[in-house]
Amino acid sequence: MTKLLGSLALAAIILTTAPPALKANDADALCPLGNATLRGTYMSRSEGTLVGVGPLAAVGWLTYDGKGNVVNGFTISVNGVISHDTISGPYTVNSDCTGSTNLSGRNYFFIVTPDGNTVNWIASDPGFVFSGTEIRLRR
Repeated sequence: MTKLLGSLALAAIILTTAPPALKANDADALCPLGNATLRGTYMSRSEGTLVGVGPLAAVGWLTYDGKGNVVNGFTISVNGVISHDTISGPYTVNSDCTGSTNLSGRNYFFIVTPDGNTVNWIASDPGFVFSGTEIRLRR
């Protein structure tokens, strides 16, 4: 009985001191600037697998213009074969800080922090297991 009362008291303390959950309309306001949330130059690091080919890893930079356009320069190793490239494409940041981009025919889903300083992304095409993080270097 003492353990049960102790557990209930602990649960009551946790519930009363926990931050309030985000309401649906609060989440909508996380990134009110939309595409302008991403602006500046970011460094990127990523790893994954190209199904049927092998592992891949990449480092590079991205420059977002704040208007829905991004340029990505990178060095990539695909199953040990190194290459360098620069690609570009459109991007969209939604009000809930989720977004998407298409770079040279490949689709990516991402989540950006409300301040626009960090982006976590994942490739969203079948057969391409690839994810990474971008960190803003300058605006």
